[in-house]
Amino acid sequence: MKKLIYILLVTALFSQSACKKELNALPQNAEVDGNAIVDEPSANVALNGVYYCFANANNTSTNWNNNKIMGSLFAGYIGSGNGATVDESDIFGNSIFNSSEWARYYVLINAANGVNQDVQALADNKFANGRKTQILAEARFLRAFGHFKLLSYFGQWFDITSPYGIIIESQFNNLSNINSPRSTVSACYTFILNDLDYAIANAADSSSNVYVNKWTAMALKMRVLLSRNQSGDLAEAITLANTIISNGPYTLEPNEKDIFYTKGLSSNEVMLGIQPQANQYLYYSNSSLEFIGASSFFEAKPALDSLLKTDPRHSWVVGQADTNNVGSYYFIKYIQPAKVSTQLSEVAYAFRLSEVYLMLAEATVRSGGSLSAAKTTLETVMSKAGVTDFSAVTAATTADELSEQIYYEYARNFVGEDGIEWMALLRLPPAIVTQIRPTITSTIQYILPIPHAEFVSNPNIGPQNPGYSK
Repeated sequence: MKKLIYILLVTALFSQSACKKELNALPQNAEVDGNAIVDEPSANVALNGVYYCFANANNTSTNWNNNKIMGSLFAGYIGSGNGATVDESDIFGNSIFNSSEWARYYVLINAANGVNQDVQALADNKFANGRKTQILAEARFLRAFGHFKLLSYFGQWFDITSPYGIIIESQFNNLSNINSPRSTVSACYTFILNDLDYAIANAADSSSNVYVNKWTAMALKMRVLLSRNQSGDLAEAITLANTIISNGPYTLEPNEKDIFYTKGLSSNEVMLGIQPQANQYLYYSNSSLEFIGASSFFEAKPALDSLLKTDPRHSWVVGQADTNNVGSYYFIKYIQPAKVSTQLSEVAYAFRLSEVYLMLAEATVRSGGSLSAAKTTLETVMSKAGVTDFSAVTAATTADELSEQIYYEYARNFVGEDGIEWMALLRLPPAIVTQIRPTITSTIQYILPIPHAEFVSNPNIGPQNPGYSK
């Protein structure tokens, strides 16, 4: 069922009726008949459709809401203002995200496969100035992003020997290939990394932060390597980080608050952002703003209030207490205290340079490197938020203690962005994970169950994740 839906959705994205490669130029509806991509302009339009899937966009808005909420909800920093959800308790069997995220990222993957397949079939002389390989690189990055998201949420990414990976989709879906089995975790990592290596080698070397380039491909590869954690992975992540920091076109924002309150995508720290549609904020009703704390649906929880209590970010991330929901606070990272949505409120952030620095610090500690060097890297990031008290970092004298401090900065810095703090938590040793988030007592809780509908529509998929039923 899901793959038939994908074909219908993707056909609505591929069109020759426009050639403007922008998120505010939504392709018109057209069928994919195998000849939709015939030259560079039509390839750019089709690729734009893949970016629409990435941004979860329609003709009035981009919807990055689940990216902002899921990781922070699981980590305990954001929660429901209308009563706790199963996600907040790390009991994921009835998660509100299972079906939507499973389907969403396979839509993205299938769209990327359509572009990859048809562009490869075209002669090189249909493109100018290496644009063919750039399009393929962007499509393969977006396919890797989708596969890695799925592996992170639905596969045992933390066990390279596990058979419980996800369904790898390397071709555009048709009636002959829609029922595929899930692959091993090892095979999933290999496929994702192959796509990212291609993207690093062939994507544009540009500072555009709304389209993929080789620097964002390097950053995503760092995330993947930190999760896989096999021989040489941490060393390679360190090399990638140093390359981005030394040679990339990005710099840390001097005042972290400015990214969210004044600069948005104009900040030189943003490596890949989600550009909202024109006047997007005007399409939201008051109730629609709940997910970022303008009312009482999704709010900052006591754990976030406590984490930021002595941090300068508290004043612009955690708002006033919600008098209708004791223990919760307004989450004002995207909406200023006046609770007025603006176009800037609708910008979302997939990759920022601060994460590269923190991944560098994490990889340095986990690989047995210099704790002093890792502390310097960590403090560099913290200082951009106005932090001047580094006593907790100084007091960390073991690798585990410093890893915990690095995690806290992931959470302070990236709460409500792209689930970064959730994955950073799970990369810690299990005992520390439980110490920080006591409701997590088993690796079963690290991932979600595959949705029931997939087993109904795809009899070849294989078994459900351990600890869950079909």
